[in-house]
Amino acid sequence: MQDSARNRELIFFFILSLLFTQVLQPIAVLSLDDEVIMKAGTPTRMEVTSPQYSMTADEVLTFVATLYDSVNNIAEGEVSWSCSNGTIDDTGLFFPWNAGDVEIRADHLTLNATYNITVTPGQANTLRITTLSPQVLQPYTLVANEVDSRGNEKISSDVIWTIDGNYIGQGSPQWIADDVGNVNIKARLNQMETNVVAEVIPGAPSEFIFPEGIQIRSGQSVLLKPKLVDANGFTMNSSAAGSKAWYAENGSINSQGWYQASAPGRWNLSVIAGGIFGNGSIFVVPANALISQLVIMEDLESYAAGTAYEVATIRTDNNGYSGYVIPPLSNWSISSGGLHYEDEKVWWTPSSTGLVTIQVVDEDVLSSIEVNVVHGNAINAILSFSKSHLTAGTQCVVVFEAVDRSGNYWSVDAEITLSSGNASLMQIESDHIVFNPQKVGIWRFDGTWFDNATDSRYNVANQIEVQHGKLAFIYLNGDSMILPADTPLLMEPQFTDAYGNEIVGVDVNWTIDDVDSTLELILSDGYFSSSLVGGHEIRANADGIFATVRLTVVAGSAQHLITDMDAGIIVIAGESIDIFVQVVDVHGNTGPSNGLSSDLLTEVGTIEASSAGVGYWSLTGKTAGEYVLTIEEGDAKRDIELTILPGNAIRIVAELDGDSLSQGDVFLLRANGIDSYGNEVTIDAENTTLSCNAGPTTHVTADTWEVEITTAGNDRSCTIMWDGIIAQNFFDVESVMLGGAVGSTNTAMGLGAFLLSLILITFIVLIRKANQVSDGEWVEDAFDYDEKQPESSSSEDDADDESELESKVDKQTNSDWIDDAMKTKLAAAAAEVGVMQAAPGTEQGATGWYVDVSEEVQYWNVADDGSWTRVS
Repeated sequence: MQDSARNRELIFFFILSLLFTQVLQPIAVLSLDDEVIMKAGTPTRMEVTSPQYSMTADEVLTFVATLYDSVNNIAEGEVSWSCSNGTIDDTGLFFPWNAGDVEIRADHLTLNATYNITVTPGQANTLRITTLSPQVLQPYTLVANEVDSRGNEKISSDVIWTIDGNYIGQGSPQWIADDVGNVNIKARLNQMETNVVAEVIPGAPSEFIFPEGIQIRSGQSVLLKPKLVDANGFTMNSSAAGSKAWYAENGSINSQGWYQASAPGRWNLSVIAGGIFGNGSIFVVPANALISQLVIMEDLESYAAGTAYEVATIRTDNNGYSGYVIPPLSNWSISSGGLHYEDEKVWWTPSSTGLVTIQVVDEDVLSSIEVNVVHGNAINAILSFSKSHLTAGTQCVVVFEAVDRSGNYWSVDAEITLSSGNASLMQIESDHIVFNPQKVGIWRFDGTWFDNATDSRYNVANQIEVQHGKLAFIYLNGDSMILPADTPLLMEPQFTDAYGNEIVGVDVNWTIDDVDSTLELILSDGYFSSSLVGGHEIRANADGIFATVRLTVVAGSAQHLITDMDAGIIVIAGESIDIFVQVVDVHGNTGPSNGLSSDLLTEVGTIEASSAGVGYWSLTGKTAGEYVLTIEEGDAKRDIELTILPGNAIRIVAELDGDSLSQGDVFLLRANGIDSYGNEVTIDAENTTLSCNAGPTTHVTADTWEVEITTAGNDRSCTIMWDGIIAQNFFDVESVMLGGAVGSTNTAMGLGAFLLSLILITFIVLIRKANQVSDGEWVEDAFDYDEKQPESSSSEDDADDESELESKVDKQTNSDWIDDAMKTKLAAAAAEVGVMQAAPGTEQGATGWYVDVSEEVQYWNVADDGSWTRVS
């Protein structure tokens, strides 16, 4: 049942499909795979399509034509193609030709369809300048088209324009020609370029212009040739306005333009052609000059400079005709002023003031006139100076002057003031100022004037630069100069006028020691140098002015040194000797040294300039010894052996060879003199006296004495006298046993110890023997002796001497008779000379009171043998 029902449904749909297919067509047929295929019906319309709406002339494009049936199914059929411009093949491939809108048409039987496409120009390969017709002084737009391979054109917006080689612009610029004629116009775009020659033409005809100064004699004829010009005055062919019609105030003109003169006079002419007019005049003069008289059209007593006056001649011919005649400018002559031709007339413009003669030749007839010319109205004013080139010391006048248009000047009464300059050198007059400048500089004046004739005020200023006057003085360097031979001197001449103003750029002639040396000074750039020592005279001469300097050339920088003691110098300490030192320069010149230095130490000696003169140097020795003295000046050095000997002794120094002295000792005393610089001076033993109160002395060698001490005590002394110098040495002598009979204390002690030892030994021996003997009395008897002590005779003598001296000492105290100031002064003197100084009332070297270096006052006894003894 189900199968039969399905079969019925299938049959129903099958029949329904057949019916639907029959109505709509194409008929749908079921395929084996259940897909339905529709077959198109007859085409009822056509449509043309394109992939783009525009194209360039260089491109090709394929168009497609589609056929549709009544139910818009695509149908099939043969299509034919056509186009309004270009070519198209059967496949619809279109090749354009000309730019513009192109209609593409497709036909199928009775059906057709069209498609409008825009074709634009393709890639340009040439340029074309559009038709040119520029008019002079009128704006003209330059246009160039780009042309492709098919001849299509488009206006170029990037083309570059040049006309006659001058850049005009880019794109489509406007250009205005400034003259008529041919011009070369060039357009360039990338690699493309084109040139054209264009003619610039005048504008539209504007008027006729007659030539000026047409002159003809009565009875003669002349062809009139007026020019036809545009509004800007550019000439064109006179026929461009059409046929001409003529008119003459007197005389006649034919159709060709020939004028026939009759009566003398200036007659008006006119011409018209196509609405273009022109007016002019012609001057008809008498036929020949029987009489000719020069006249100025304005008859005045005087004529103002700068004003133009009409001049002419009155000619009378043999027919009795008289009239004004204007001879050519070449026939005129004037003594002042100028002539010009204007409005068919001759005009004379006078210039300079005074009498002026005017002459003219009219057909071999000469006529002249003499008139007076005065200045015209002022158009300007100036302050003028009487000197165009003003120098110092020159008098000058400043005047306020008015100026007319012809350049005539005349002084006027104006107010003049000085704004820059020295008023004390200025004198004010009624209508001018006189000034006499003396210094270089600017003088400036201001002036004010009111011109009543023109109601004008003039405020002017002027200045003049004052230059230096004539050369009056020459100043040179180096007068009275001491010039080293190796040092050039820049002469540097200074030039001034009489008022001290500097002058530059003066050529100088030079003479040196009366020898022309101009060339040498020029080549050395103005430097003077000489290798010859001595006086020189240098003279400069310029413009008759002389200047002279005198200088002295001395030896130059020291290269060597020479002295008068090159073999060696010996000087005594404390004394000065003069050494004459000379320098030797590179030229071998010698001269006294004036800048010497040395390596001499201050403590050794000094060397300084001597009062004996230049080149002399004072050498003072101090420390004795042998040295090498090096002296220097500049680059020069010299070594000289120097020996400094000790000077005169001012004190004596004595030295003992022992510190602790005892009675019975023998010691050596050495004595030397000391000069003012502490140098040792050898004592002359033969003239030296040595006395010691400690014992006798014996001379051993040059400066050495032997002293044998025989007397003990404090303040023992030795006194040395040499060459008026006294020196004392004090020392203490220790007393020794036995009065020094056996020698020193040590010797006496040794001897005593030896005796005591003998006594002790003896005593011991006796004791031992006593121990052996019972009777002790023997021992006492054995040692019973006299114990009396002997007294030294020398001690007794010394005691007697001291008692005698003490009896002579004044019992007054020190402070009772000598003050502290005196003690200080004497102590200082003692320290300086090394000898105690005698107190007031005591003779130096005699018995009396003395002050030592410690300011202690002591009493000394001086024996006849020269020995000194201090009294306590």
